[in-house]
Amino acid sequence: MAAELTVLAGDVGASRTRLALAAPGIGVTALQSFSNDSFASLQDVLHAYCAQPGLPPLQGACLAVAGPVRGGAFQLSNRNWHGDAGAVAAALGLSGGGRVEIVNDLAALGHALPVLIPGQLSSLRPGRQNGTQALVAGIGTGFNVSASLNGAALEAEMGHAGLPQLLCRRLQVVLDGAPDEFACIEALFSGPGLVRFHQLLTGTAAGSAEGIEAAYLADPAAPEARTVCEWAHLLGLLARELTAAYLPGQGLFFAGSVARGILSTPARENFLASYTAPGGRLGETCAEVPLWLITDDAAGVSGAARVALAAAEEQG
Repeated sequence: MAAELTVLAGDVGASRTRLALAAPGIGVTALQSFSNDSFASLQDVLHAYCAQPGLPPLQGACLAVAGPVRGGAFQLSNRNWHGDAGAVAAALGLSGGGRVEIVNDLAALGHALPVLIPGQLSSLRPGRQNGTQALVAGIGTGFNVSASLNGAALEAEMGHAGLPQLLCRRLQVVLDGAPDEFACIEALFSGPGLVRFHQLLTGTAAGSAEGIEAAYLADPAAPEARTVCEWAHLLGLLARELTAAYLPGQGLFFAGSVARGILSTPARENFLASYTAPGGRLGETCAEVPLWLITDDAAGVSGAARVALAAAEEQG
């Protein structure tokens, strides 16, 4: 592969877009972050990045987007931005040989797992690695997962799946009846889901997931403490279900602002106790799975870079 090969890697979220360059043997460089509210479209963000002086010619690109991807076409879940690989190629001014890949943002994190470094990760529990499968669960504005096998990632829309029965039973106990708004996983395991859960559990309003976390850390006796600890317990139950479904012997990795917020507090002990509770073969499996927190909010760019470089290498 030519030493001068350069590709663009990006992570397009609901509120921010992160763009960088990547090259073989060099890795990710020139990372910039843009507020999406300052732009009318993704193409405008790409134009702004490419306008920087000294940008080398691009031989390919990969964008990870927070939304479903079908046949190279995408639609952000929480912003009215959409397009396809052709529109991205045109915005970047790629030649006919330049290849653009569009992947889901959680799939990008799955691709990033082999190249994440200690500064991008925090261990929740060491465990024991077994096999070649891993799983990333992202909890932020929404919820999704990506399974990884030998460094290759699969896309999913797990947030829209129904809430497992075990969690429904727990909600019926703690809320004295499971409300209809928790019919799917994302309705509970997301920033808005945490806010709704707090309101139903305590009868008090909350402005944001961050506000709930801050109030809990400021006063362990506050109503928010009950919310955070119970929600962490519920997350442990969900993680057990995900472990049964995906067998992530290489590790279960959590990402996203809400996951980082909750699992960086003492409530992670509630999560760990729930996840590692003894009970049959699943309990034995969960007792060994390594648990990680992806602390770098730009880690998806590393996964997009891997995809872009692999595609460029394949082309020539």
